[in-house]
Amino acid sequence: MRKAIFLLVCLFAFPLICSAEPIQQQPVFFDTSNTKKVVGIFLEAPVTYVNNEKVRILVPEKTIPLFPRHLFTVLPFDKSSMALRTYKEDNRMVMNQYYSQPVNRSDIQKIAKELKADYALFIIISNGPPRVGAGLFSVSFRTTVTCDVRLLDVETGQYLASREIVKDGQSTAVYMGVPSFDNAYNEALEKALSELTLDTASLLKTKEKTE
Repeated sequence: MRKAIFLLVCLFAFPLICSAEPIQQQPVFFDTSNTKKVVGIFLEAPVTYVNNEKVRILVPEKTIPLFPRHLFTVLPFDKSSMALRTYKEDNRMVMNQYYSQPVNRSDIQKIAKELKADYALFIIISNGPPRVGAGLFSVSFRTTVTCDVRLLDVETGQYLASREIVKDGQSTAVYMGVPSFDNAYNEALEKALSELTLDTASLLKTKEKTE
């Protein structure tokens, strides 16, 4: 009896199922085009300062948040630093382990193109001649530290944003006969990066117009 009822139900339901419209499956879209812009971070500073572990942490920590992750891809700082160092070596700009000739805008543009970067955040730290001050039992050195941060459009070679911080620094530490102003460098760098603001939306709109 139960089998007979089940067969009758199937016979009545089958035409209804066949006549029903098929369910429209929602299409699935995959973003196969990488629309993010690539940014490289480059630091031009005294060699002993660039090799400082604290700097390698400070620079990415302060610069990466400037570029929204859904719009930009920031290259690892170690990768861009290696590219900069290799460029200097290949072009005989390294004098010794303590000094190398500084790169300029054209150099950064070439390095960034090799890395396929759309933008280069170029950080330049420099200081003036040390001024000696003698105390009763110690000798100190003072200098003026300049930290200049610029955003470069790699394709056009134009600077799109900049921030410069000038700070006096003092040191009583001497390394290889040269006073160390690392603390002043750190303070100037941190202040410059903290005060740098980028209108990334405008940057991308400007880029789209030129492409």
